[in-house]
Amino acid sequence: MLSAPNPQPHAPLLTETASPPAQPLGTKAPQGSQQSLNQALIDTTSRIMGAMYVYLALWLVITLVAGLQKTHPQLVWGTTIWLAAIAATRALVAHQLHRLLDHSPALAHRLTVGLVLVNGLTWGLLTAASVQIPSLEPIRTSMLLVSVGLSSGGTVAMAINPTLKVWFPVSVIAPVAIATATHASDSNFMLASLMVVYTVYVMHSARTVSQDYWRAQEAFRALEHASLTDPLTQVPNRLHFERQYQIEWRRACRLNTRIAVMIVDLDHFKRVNDEHGHPAGDIVLQEAAKAMSAAIMRPCDVLARYGGEEFIVLLPEITEEGAQVVAERLRSQVEKLTIALPSSAIRITCSVGYACLVPGHELDADDMIRQADEALYQAKTSGRNRWHGWVPPTVQDAMRDAAVQPTAETDSALM
Repeated sequence: MLSAPNPQPHAPLLTETASPPAQPLGTKAPQGSQQSLNQALIDTTSRIMGAMYVYLALWLVITLVAGLQKTHPQLVWGTTIWLAAIAATRALVAHQLHRLLDHSPALAHRLTVGLVLVNGLTWGLLTAASVQIPSLEPIRTSMLLVSVGLSSGGTVAMAINPTLKVWFPVSVIAPVAIATATHASDSNFMLASLMVVYTVYVMHSARTVSQDYWRAQEAFRALEHASLTDPLTQVPNRLHFERQYQIEWRRACRLNTRIAVMIVDLDHFKRVNDEHGHPAGDIVLQEAAKAMSAAIMRPCDVLARYGGEEFIVLLPEITEEGAQVVAERLRSQVEKLTIALPSSAIRITCSVGYACLVPGHELDADDMIRQADEALYQAKTSGRNRWHGWVPPTVQDAMRDAAVQPTAETDSALM
């Protein structure tokens, strides 16, 4: 059983030691600006899944009904192939979106937004061509009506995306407005002006939809933050730990890396409540949480309140030596605390038990927590204010065999 050396006794009581503020949950929990943008991209993609093939279908209906395949076969079939290629690429990106967001969020955003804008710009240019080229007059009215419909419907559907809510209507309407304005006639100029006014109106409507979405997202994040935060200590609670633990356990299984779990218990905490009252006990818990938060260095590590005076720590991708360093740092940070009360000052210590291993078939996630709890029990029974690490049975057997195995010199001495 790995354990810490006996710590030195407490020094005389001093004034309250300054502690850094507790780490806010936002740095630990799975919600942040990047996650919000990723979720918005996922929501945007789900809203426009059906529109991926709409451009192709509308183009074929309009041109084939108008008989354009006879007079402009290259334009009709070339554009059909182009729109089909865009649709297929968009479908592929949508299918792989979650994987892309895991590996390269920036690439996922660029691909999704870029393909939508290419689709919109293609339709805008085709509509502009129907205005400029006399031989395309049979499809002009249909193209203009569809452009207006695509611009309004698409902009509102994609309003939650900061880029698309501005540039999608521009990509569809701007080429048409320029074409109608340059193709000099009073009716065309009026049409171009109406399109500009309509685009501004659509963008204003999209702004309202966007504000409603992001207000709802902000309220959801606030609610989730509250549900994942311990209200007294303001560190993550047990629910948040269990979520992260399952994620990190599966990752460690997949990558064959070590993971550590530590259970920290404040020594003689019941005595604090009995002698100083529960309000003082609450202050002790808050200050201990701040001290332990300062001992957790990496953003991927999680300190959570496990229940009562117990805290639990999750350390993914860490070595046995690294776990020992963190365990000692947790112990020493709490030991340094002097908590000043109106009538007295309180000194506290903690005991730490941990398990650190590469997940295997012989041990599941619940077993690891039980072993960390067993190590905590050993730290408590060994005198408190120390840490113990759980050693797998195979390692224990090897250590025991090495300890009792007689050497050659011993054998000869006994003969």
